[in-house]
Amino acid sequence: NGALLIPQRAVIELQGSHQVAVVGGDNKVSIRPVTVGERVGQLWIVTDGLKAGERVIVEGLLKVRDGVSVSPVSVESEKAGF
Repeated sequence: NGALLIPQRAVIELQGSHQVAVVGGDNKVSIRPVTVGERVGQLWIVTDGLKAGERVIVEGLLKVRDGVSVSPVSVESEKAGF
């Protein structure tokens, strides 16, 4: 069970729970609950609810809703300064 690191701004905090917006292979958004651990700098440790290689939305979270189609633009974490 490996933990993943994702940018803090990709995590939606709502009433004590944490969610991320995941983009599926069909470019549809799925809002998904996750379990987070500690923060490491600008990153959250995600211990459950996300798999390696899944695409999370980092920018424009206020505009996305569950089930909508998006046109994602990939940003490598090293280039984005994470």
